[in-house]
Amino acid sequence: MRYWLLVIACTVITELSGQETDTLRDRNLYRPYRTESQDTTIGNINDSILAREQFVRDSILAREIFVRDSILAREIFVRDSLIRRQRIKDSVLYLKNELQGLMEAYSTANDEKIILKFNPIAVLGDSMLGDFIYSSLPFGVRDPYSPWKTKLILSGKSMRIDKDSRNGLINSIHTPQFKATFDRKSRHFLIIHHPAVIQKNSKGNFYKNPVDSVFYDVAGRIAKIKSYVIFHTLTSDNQRGSHLFTNAVQVKQYRYDSKSDYASLQLVRFCERWKAWETNKVCSIINYTFERDGNKIKLIRKNDPVNPYSDGTYTFDFSDKGDMSGISFMNAANTEGWERTIELNKEGNVSCYIDKSNGLIVQSLCMIYHPEPGAKYPVEIITTTFEKDGISYLQNNNTTGKTRTRDRMTLEWSTWK
Repeated sequence: MRYWLLVIACTVITELSGQETDTLRDRNLYRPYRTESQDTTIGNINDSILAREQFVRDSILAREIFVRDSILAREIFVRDSLIRRQRIKDSVLYLKNELQGLMEAYSTANDEKIILKFNPIAVLGDSMLGDFIYSSLPFGVRDPYSPWKTKLILSGKSMRIDKDSRNGLINSIHTPQFKATFDRKSRHFLIIHHPAVIQKNSKGNFYKNPVDSVFYDVAGRIAKIKSYVIFHTLTSDNQRGSHLFTNAVQVKQYRYDSKSDYASLQLVRFCERWKAWETNKVCSIINYTFERDGNKIKLIRKNDPVNPYSDGTYTFDFSDKGDMSGISFMNAANTEGWERTIELNKEGNVSCYIDKSNGLIVQSLCMIYHPEPGAKYPVEIITTTFEKDGISYLQNNNTTGKTRTRDRMTLEWSTWK
C-alpha cells in the first residue's frame, strides 16, 4: 500500500516539474524571430532603399535639366546681346562714315579759313560718336586755346540727325553749333540748305535762304563749292513771301596734287545786291598756291588783278604733333611783313603770341586760363608792348580793361588800374 502511494506521488511531482519547465521556456528573454517575420522586414528595408535611390536619381536629373536649360538660356541671351550690340555698332559705323563726308562738305563751304586736314570721326564705345575735328590755315591768329583747330560736337541731347524715309540717308543735322539740311542730287553733287535769315535795312525787308552747291571730282574729292543766297519778300508776320532773285556769294575751286593734298585754291567773291535788276558783279578773285616742305607750309597769295602790296607769301610752321608753332607773312613788294611765334602750355593751348619785326620783339599777347568752375573770366588776354631796348613798360588786360606800367628806373610794375 505504501509502495503505491509513493509511486503516485512521484508521478504527480514529475508532471508538475514538466509544466514548470515549459512555462520558464516560454518566458525566456532571448527568442529568435520567426522566419516569416524576418523575411518581411528585409523586404521593406530594400524597398525603402530603392525608393531613396530613385528619388536621388530623379533629383540629380532635375538639377541637370535645370542647369542645362539655364546655360542654354544664358547662351541665347548672350548671343542675342552680341547680335544687338553688333547691329548698334554697325549702325554707328555706317552713320559715322556718312557723317564724315557731310561734315567735310559743310565745313569746307562755311569756314573762312583754308582747311588743311580732316580727322576721322571717332566712335566712343559702341554707340556714341566723337567730335568732328579739323585743322586749318588761319591768316592771322589772336584767339586763345588752339585757333587752328576746330571742333564740332556730334553727341549730346541737343544733337539730332534726321534721315530720308525713302533712301535712309541723312537729310538734316542739328547740333548746338550749326543746323543744315542736305539734298543729294547725285554722288557728284550735294546741296546744303542753311537756316533762313531775316534782314531789314535801308534797302528793304528780306527773307533770305543761304544755299551751298558742292561738286565732287571723279575721285570723290571736293572740286568746287558755289554759295548763293535766295532772296524772298518778307510778309507782315515775318514769313517767306514771293521769290525775288538769287544772288551768288562766292565760289571756291580746288585743285589737288598727286597725294590728294591741296595744290591750289581759287576764291571768287561777289558783291552784294538788293534788287533783281542789279548785276551780280565779282568783287575779288584771289588765287592760292600751296607748297609743302616737311612741317612747313607756304601759301602764296595772288590777287587778280595783281596787287604787290596785298599779294605775298604766308609761311606756317607746325610741330610733329600738328600744333602750329609760328606764322609769318611777307608781301610781294617786300615792303611789309610780320612774324608771329606761338608758345603753348602743357594742355596744348596758346600761352603767348610773340610778334617780331626785323628780329626784335614788338608785342606779346598772352593768355591766362581759369579752368576752375564758376570763374568770372575763363580766359584773360594780356597785351604787353616792348620798346626798342627789348623791355616792356606797358601791359593791357584786354579782358578786364585794366592797365599797368613799369618804372623805367626800378623796373617795378605798378598795380592794375
